[in-house]
This record gives sequence, structure tokens and C-alpha cells, in this order.
Amino acid sequence: MIYYRYFRLILVLLSFQILFPVFSFAVEKKNSILIGVKQELIPLNQFQLLEKVCAENFDIIYQKYDYELASEQVVKEKAIFEPKFTAAYSYKDSLHPNNAEEFFDRSYMEKFKERLSKYQLNLSGLLPTGTIFSLDYNIDEVDNDLVNNKYNNSLDKETASHLGIKITQPLLKNFGIKNTEIKIRIARAAKDISYQAYRQKIIDIVHQSLNIYWELYYTNRQYEIYKESVQIAQNLLETYTEMVEAGKVAETELFEVKSGLALRKSLLSAANQKLIAAQNSLLQLLGQSKLSKRQTTYIPVDAPVLHENKEDLNYDLILKQALKYNPRYLSSIINLRKQNLQIDNVKNQCLPELNLKAEAYVESLDPNPEDFIENIWNDNDESWSVGLEFMMPLNGGIDTKSELRISKIRKKQANLSLQSIKINLENEIDTAIQSIHNAHLQVKRHTENVRLKQKIMDIEMNKLEGGRSNIIEVLEKEKNLNQARNGKLRALVNLELSNVALRRIDGTLPQRYGIEIDKSELSK
Repeated sequence: MIYYRYFRLILVLLSFQILFPVFSFAVEKKNSILIGVKQELIPLNQFQLLEKVCAENFDIIYQKYDYELASEQVVKEKAIFEPKFTAAYSYKDSLHPNNAEEFFDRSYMEKFKERLSKYQLNLSGLLPTGTIFSLDYNIDEVDNDLVNNKYNNSLDKETASHLGIKITQPLLKNFGIKNTEIKIRIARAAKDISYQAYRQKIIDIVHQSLNIYWELYYTNRQYEIYKESVQIAQNLLETYTEMVEAGKVAETELFEVKSGLALRKSLLSAANQKLIAAQNSLLQLLGQSKLSKRQTTYIPVDAPVLHENKEDLNYDLILKQALKYNPRYLSSIINLRKQNLQIDNVKNQCLPELNLKAEAYVESLDPNPEDFIENIWNDNDESWSVGLEFMMPLNGGIDTKSELRISKIRKKQANLSLQSIKINLENEIDTAIQSIHNAHLQVKRHTENVRLKQKIMDIEMNKLEGGRSNIIEVLEKEKNLNQARNGKLRALVNLELSNVALRRIDGTLPQRYGIEIDKSELSK
């Protein structure tokens, strides 16, 4: 009978060695956090996760609105070249007594009666050269006592028409396309900075998502390790309880098994809590609530693969990629360009105003109102004028000079920020590459450690079969083996996370997961 007991004990331990190394598990397998709760198990790989995140994450959508606002600001600045059309009509009917002077001027009339209709059309605007233009077309239809006297009561109305153009051309301040469009170029630079901020937000969220994904992968596998360990300890406890009752082993050995089981349950409980936290982090990332009627549990199906193929990491090549794709570095370059534009704008505003003003117009006074359109082109009542206007602050422009100094200081800040970001990139890339190299070494060493711990476990099992060991030693070796496997699992995940961190730094993380950020489509 005693041989049967030991045979059963050995079968329990052998089942541990057969089942425990299997890290993959079926999607349909229930998890501890699912017990008693109606839940939907969804297998999830990295690409599916990132597709969901990029479509549903609140922070990404919010940053996209920021880009749309910056795009609208460009449209708003372009509105300075939009022509303005004005049309006005007014009618006045008046009858009032003349004073002494008016009595004399108006042919000794006691009262003066007048009806006046005014039509005004105006088109004004700004040209890219800085030219301000105004095109006016005015018509005054007059019916009064003077018109009747002038034309011997043969005409009801007299029509005065005016067609003219006014031009103001800056010659110093606000002169030329460069200065009139500079605010548009500044707005475009701000839009480009907002686009890089949008890219950075996507990279940050993708980085966060992959960290959560691999943490979820790790906590799932770690939970399985401790779950198998608890099951084995539970089986051993049942076996040893029977053996103690039969008087085959000392009761102290039973206490050792109970102690080992309590320790393993504690580790399982801690792993379960980590698993819950990882699941909730993923739900938060996807904008989902744990309080929904039907809870969703995502099961990571991808496994670490970087340890199988070691990538040759060339520092110069990665730095070159970072200087081409890193959003923070690109934003600093654009910001420096924006500050240069701002300085150019303020320098121009420091100049005195020298404007060329010109005006030309033709007028017509028509006894027959229906002929005024034709007569305005045929009459010789033409006038024009041209001149210069000069204005400057007596103290040289205190506000604009102060603004110029402020702009130059901001340029120094932008230049300093650019240098700082470049140095940070150089150091961060080196740190990330070294981290990947060390992660590879950690995987290799933990793999060797697992192999040795497994060998020690095998030897201890053989000693137990030969009666030269006891269950206390076996449990200790099993605990050490669990720690080694957990260490290897952590090292595999850390290798994946180190690579993700490197690709976040060089700005190529979205491209490596098929996430394309089309600027033209985004603008639409």
C-alpha cells in the first residue's frame, strides 16, 4: 500500500513537469477573474489592439481636433486677401424753410423741397503685393426745386454718377508678398507643429498600448505558472493527508506541504490582482468601462519573438531615422523656422510707413437719367491724383522694437531647445540600444537558469524515487524552478518592451505596425 502512495505522489510531480513548461493556453480557457461573471472572451493580437486604439482612443481624437483647429487658422489667415463687396441704397425726402443765406442761394424760395436717392457699390481688398484697392460706383438721383428751375421744369430728376478707383501701395512697411503672406506662413508652421504633436500622441499611445499588451501577456502567463503550482501543491496536500492518517509519514511534513500551498496561493492571488489591473488598463485605453452590462476580457495571442532573431542595431542608422521621423525633433525645427518668420515680420513692422496713394475717377451729370451709364464713359469729366504719405513714431517705435527683442529671445530659446532635443535623442538611442543588448543577455541567462533549475528538479525527482529525498526538498526545488521560469518570462517581455521603446524614440513605431498617418487625408 505504501508503494501505491509513493507512486501516486510521483505521478503528481510528473504531471507538474509535463504541464508546467507549456506557456501557451487556449483562448477558451477560463481565467480566475472570469469565475461567476458573464463575460466575453476576445482573442487580441497587437495589430488588432492598435487598430482599435487609434480609432477609439480619446487622447488621439482630442489631438486630432487640435490639428483641425490649426488647419482652420491657416484658412482664417488667408482671408485677408478676400475681396469685400458693399452695396447700399438710401432715400431722403425733405421739405424745410430756407434761412436768409439759403433764400438768396436758392432763387428766393421760401421753402426747399428735395427728394434724393443714393446708390453705392464698392469693391475693396488687399493684393499679395500689399496693395490696398477700392473701386467705387456711386449714383445720386436728385429731384428738387433747383433742378426744376435749371431745366425749366422739363426734367424730373438729375443724375450724378461717379466711378473711381483708389490705390494705396506700401513702399516700406507691409511691402511685397513676403510681408503680406507672413502670417499665413506662421500659421502653416503652427499647423505643422500641431501635426507633429498629433504624430507624437499616436506614438505615445501606441507605445502605451504595447506596454499594456505585453504586461497583460506577462500577467496571464505568470498567473498560469502559479495556478499550476497551486494545483500541484493541492494534490500533494491531499496525498500527504492520507499518508499522515495512515501513519506513513510524520505530521511535520504535512505542515510543510500546507505552508508551501499557502505561499503559492498568496503568489496566485498577487498574480490575479496584476491580471485584473492589466485588463482594466487595457479597457481604459480602449475607452471601455468595467461597469458595462457585458464585461469584455481580452486574451493576448501574440508571443515574444525578438529573442529568436537578433536584429543588428546600427547606432548611426537609427539616429538618422530619428532625425527624420522623431516628432519632437521635427517640431523643434519647425518652431525655429516659425521664430525666424516672426522676426522677419517684426522687423518689417519696425519700418516707417511710406505709402504711394493714387486715385482716378470719372463723373457724369446727366439731364436724362436713363443715359448716365453711357455718358459716364463718353464725358470728359475725368480726375486723378497721386501722392506720397509718410508716417513714423517719433521715438522709433517702442512697442515694435520691444517685440523684436522678444522675438529674438524666443529664437534663442527655440535654437537651444533644438540642440537639447538632438542631444537627448543621441543619448536615448544609445541607452535603448544598450537596453536591447542587455535584454538579449538576460533572456539567454534566464534560459540557461531555467535549464539548470529543471535539471536540478529532475535530479531531485530521481532521488525521491530512490528514497533519498523528501517532499520538502522537492517543493523547494519546484519553487526555485517557478522563479526561474517567471524570470525568463519577464526577460522575454522586457526584450519586446525595449524594442518598442527604441522605435518610439526614432519615431518609426507607427510605421512598423502598419499605422499610416496621411497628412493630406488628415487635412480633409
